[in-house]
Amino acid sequence: MRHLSVPSSMTQQTIDILRESGWLDTEHRVRPYDDGHILIPLNDNAPSELPPTFVNLPIIDAKPVLWKSRESWQSRFTELVGEGVLENVIITKSHEILGDLLIQRYDEVNEQYLSAFIQSKMETHPRIRLMLIDHGVKGEFRIRDLQPIAVRTDRLVWGEGLMDLESNLFDPTTDVPENGLRLRLDPSRVYFSSKLQYERQNTMNELSQFSAELGRPINVCDPFCGVGPAIAPMLREEGLVGELLVNDLNPDCLPFLFHNLKPLRELKPNFTPNNLVEPTPGLFVGCMDATQISTKADQCGRWDALLVNLPHQTLSLLPALLPLLRPEGPMRICGWTIIPESEVNELPDKLSKIIDCNVEDIEVRVRKQFNATDMLTAFIVRR
Repeated sequence: MRHLSVPSSMTQQTIDILRESGWLDTEHRVRPYDDGHILIPLNDNAPSELPPTFVNLPIIDAKPVLWKSRESWQSRFTELVGEGVLENVIITKSHEILGDLLIQRYDEVNEQYLSAFIQSKMETHPRIRLMLIDHGVKGEFRIRDLQPIAVRTDRLVWGEGLMDLESNLFDPTTDVPENGLRLRLDPSRVYFSSKLQYERQNTMNELSQFSAELGRPINVCDPFCGVGPAIAPMLREEGLVGELLVNDLNPDCLPFLFHNLKPLRELKPNFTPNNLVEPTPGLFVGCMDATQISTKADQCGRWDALLVNLPHQTLSLLPALLPLLRPEGPMRICGWTIIPESEVNELPDKLSKIIDCNVEDIEVRVRKQFNATDMLTAFIVRR
């Protein structure tokens, strides 16, 4: 059976990417290999040649090792509630793991079996500190409405036992492994999508190639930066980023942004509403409406690359961001948008009209089904 051999430090981030891509085999064990490497089993959907994200990670043909039945949360759940419930009552069995948090959507849990969900999932994921129910997004920043339902201290606590715990034990701040880094965030205060990890890696690969073509560091503008997941890995690559602008309208992103981006860690600039600061030459940090950045004359025509990561509004916001790009010479726009599946084929034409470029300059890739009618779609504009 095919397994991907990865350094142990890259295990979780690689598992997350494979799971998101639908290539992770969940019936067999992730297990140690030679020289500090880990073998991750691939399922039959994984292509024979994996994308550039997995460059230098060899595929090994090795004997698979089945998970023991008790190690599966599904098996433990069945022990607790009996046969047939999981198959006939529970419609969706997925959850999301962010660092040491396990997040379960509310509409995927039958209240009658909530206790069994908690026990089975927390017992079979021993590194999880906090389990939360996701009641959906709220507010203009699309922040998750999260409810703690189980805490691991020296024991597993849930239900009425939670009332006796100190409030700091419910803090959902966590460190999420991604692309060889650990990003600090609180999903109840800031927007973060682990589903875009693969796209962020592709963006870095694209801009690395762009920098090599230009023969110099590139100036990158990320006006919807969040806690910095797209920029953090780029800053680790020596000579990739020249000048940088990071901005997010949500002020709760800033403490995490300053922790996650190495050049900002020792800096504590004073922010004024709707403004950019330059804490160090060539590094701009903002907490303002991104569409207003172009009203600042020193920002127009300054940037080689523009990242547009606000999928629900990308196409409507893009025109206001275009003045930030260099008017002449090479440039890149890397973006993500959510559009009806029926409109995917029209996206290159729509983008070419917005940006005033040739359709041939645009690459569109459908990433995944977002809901019953819409698709999450990535695009790159090269000039």
